[in-house]
Amino acid sequence: MSTTLDVIAPADRCWPRIGVWGDRSCPELAAVTHCHNCPVFAAAGRRFLDAPSPPDYRDEWTARLASPPEDEAGDRIGVLVFRLADEWLALPVGVLVEVTHPRPPHRVPHRGGLLAGLVNVRGELHLCVRLELLLGLDPAKGPGDPESRRLVVVRKDGDGWVFAADEVERVRRVPEREVGPTPPTVGRAAARLTRGVFHRDGRSVGLLDAGRVFQALRERVR
Repeated sequence: MSTTLDVIAPADRCWPRIGVWGDRSCPELAAVTHCHNCPVFAAAGRRFLDAPSPPDYRDEWTARLASPPEDEAGDRIGVLVFRLADEWLALPVGVLVEVTHPRPPHRVPHRGGLLAGLVNVRGELHLCVRLELLLGLDPAKGPGDPESRRLVVVRKDGDGWVFAADEVERVRRVPEREVGPTPPTVGRAAARLTRGVFHRDGRSVGLLDAGRVFQALRERVR
C-alpha cells in the first residue's frame, strides 16, 4: 500500500540507525530512554500526519473497503480438539475451563459406569465422567501413550464436568462453512451428540454439540 513516509527524508530517520531500532548509539537515549519520547521522532510524526495523501491513496482504500471480506471472524468457531479412544473430537472453547494433568478419581459408592468418580481440581470437586462411554466408543481402541492423557474441565450455565482425554491437541479456529454433516458411519450415540464433522491434518474431527452433551450427562448421571 502507498504511504506518506517519503515526506521524512532518510537523513532525518535517525531512529532506525542510531535509535532503539538501530545500534543505540544516539547520545540522547540516556535522557529520553526511548525514541518515542524524543522531540525529533515527534516532529517526524507530525510531518508524516500533515503530509498530503498520495494520489492513489483514496482510490486504493475505497477499493479495499468495497471488497467483501474473504473470511469474517464471526464465521469461525474456536474449538478444543482432543482424542477419545480412536476418535478425534472437538468441543467449543466457550465451555472449556482448563486442561490439566490426570489424577485418579475418587470412586462414589454404589455408582459406576458413566460416572468415574470425583476429582479435585484446584481445590474444587468435580464429577468425572467417562465421555467415551456416553459416545459409545470402545476405550480399548487406540489408547496411545499414557503420558499424553489429560483431564478436561468443562462448564456450561453453572453445570461442570471433568473427563479424561487420551490426547489433547490444541485450540483451533474452524470456519463454519467447513463443518459438514455427520457421516452415517458414526455410531448412533455419537451422532446424536455431534453437530457435524470437519477435517484437519488428514483426519476427521467430530464437533460435539455442547448443549446436547451436557443435557445427556445430566440425564444419565444425576
